[in-house]
Amino acid sequence: MTGAEPPTPEVLVVTSAGAHAAVVVPVLAALEAAGMRVRAIDVGAAGGGGASVGDRLRRALLGESAERRLRRELESNPPDVAIAFDPHATQALTVARDQATAPTPVIAVVGDLDPVKEWGESGADRYCAVDDPAAVGLADHGVEGERVLVVGAFGPRAFADAGREDRGALRTRFKLGGSVALVEVAGLGAEKATQLAMQLSLASVAERMTFLFDAGDDVDAAAALRRQVPALGLRAKLFGATADAPLLWRAADIVVAVPRDDGVAKAALVGARLVALLDDTVAGAARTAAAVEGRGTGVTARSPLLVSSAIEAVARGAALTPLPDGADRVADVAWVVAGDKRAVVEERRASARAETREKVRAATTAAQAAARATAAPGDLEDLSGGVSFTADVDAPDPSELGRLQAETQARKQELERAMMSARSAAENWTRLADSARGAGKGDDARDAERKADAERARMHSLLGELGQIEAELAELARAVDAATRGARRRPRRRRAPPSSRPRPPTPPTKISGPRRPRRARASTRCWSASSARATPRRAAPAALAVVTACHGARPAARRAGPARPRAPRNRRSRTSWLR
Repeated sequence: MTGAEPPTPEVLVVTSAGAHAAVVVPVLAALEAAGMRVRAIDVGAAGGGGASVGDRLRRALLGESAERRLRRELESNPPDVAIAFDPHATQALTVARDQATAPTPVIAVVGDLDPVKEWGESGADRYCAVDDPAAVGLADHGVEGERVLVVGAFGPRAFADAGREDRGALRTRFKLGGSVALVEVAGLGAEKATQLAMQLSLASVAERMTFLFDAGDDVDAAAALRRQVPALGLRAKLFGATADAPLLWRAADIVVAVPRDDGVAKAALVGARLVALLDDTVAGAARTAAAVEGRGTGVTARSPLLVSSAIEAVARGAALTPLPDGADRVADVAWVVAGDKRAVVEERRASARAETREKVRAATTAAQAAARATAAPGDLEDLSGGVSFTADVDAPDPSELGRLQAETQARKQELERAMMSARSAAENWTRLADSARGAGKGDDARDAERKADAERARMHSLLGELGQIEAELAELARAVDAATRGARRRPRRRRAPPSSRPRPPTPPTKISGPRRPRRARASTRCWSASSARATPRRAAPAALAVVTACHGARPAARRAGPARPRAPRNRRSRTSWLR
């Protein structure tokens, strides 16, 4: 009988522009080597990095479409587990996971030595870190410690296998005497390779050290070294793209390389100390070099001129233990999580429910305390218990209560979807049990019945949690009402009484120049009727106020008329009227 879970887990791999190929390629190879069925989706620039306004706007616009795309994928063909390599792509995946009906645990593969703070907001179920310092960095950004797993370095499988070889035996095989330092010159070009070889010849440990130059496919660098190294008198050997390259890396105690993700991972897998040669053209090289130096596994050389002194400093350190293969362990984590995906998803949901429930309890307690502090007196109250209900009790912010109500409603909808999914699964297992019993397969029928009973038990458990959420919503409604009543009844705070001390006398205002004498005639305070009529009505509000104070108010009908200027009478008629 075909069960609900496939015999091998089905994995959804989400890549993006912000995912490093040096981490994605080994993990994909490990998943396929483990026999898992892998589907890959690339969300492009929705997972890109950058902290500028344009980068955040691009992620916001492309993130919505990525969330819809991932939700359709999770709904149409639900996987057993999903893996992401970038914090922004992981966040889009977790949002789609919370909106989808089928439960899908999410694993975040963190390949950075110094994780960025955005990982704290990604919301994954499990985090796979390189080493302990990287795990501590995730915890500092808010990731729960129980969700972080230390897996090892992410590099090619051949280098992880070479890390288990004996270093002395490899030096004997390749005829390498003394200490061995490997110098990665691939991609540096002829000029930088020549400068680097010249600086290596100046090191005090150059006489008792053998140098291995890894030129890869760089023909110019290889030609320059063939000309320069014999003239400098270095004891050195050159190799390129060969099957023995991982073994030659393992034979070295020190690796001199530009701090790229793949080079740092190779050095960690073979247990070699790193001399990080900074290059301004490599993005994030300084951050990676600082992380390596902070772990005590290497030093930084800011230019080729400082490589000789860096080699002398790092040569005094003890040998390192190779890190395990992180990609292989990620495949093991994916297999285990996929086999117990229900428990992993319920663990995350239980944690979120407990956090929200604590917030609801604190908000309702504060609202009830604020309401009691300003409530009208009623029944007998005991005020001798040592608890003071003062008017200074701060009621919770109504916006905070509204946000808690929205979170609780979203959690209720999530539980309803999970309950319906459990109900559908129980019905499917019951039908499979009936069909298996009809076909005479008793063992398959009993197995299907046990799974149906488990789904029904899960459905009843979710119903109980829905009842608790209904009670929380009722408490929040009472808290909103109590906060509203407390804010309405809260008395205004009285101002502090004025101080009894006398105020210092106010100094007189100093006016420059002689003071203008005040005219005491009444004509300066009251206009005559003829001058008021001679002034246009549009410019006479101040004049009307003075006339009203002297002669009484005008009729209301005259004030309500439109403001039209009145033409003044001629001087002859006014003079005759005065006579």
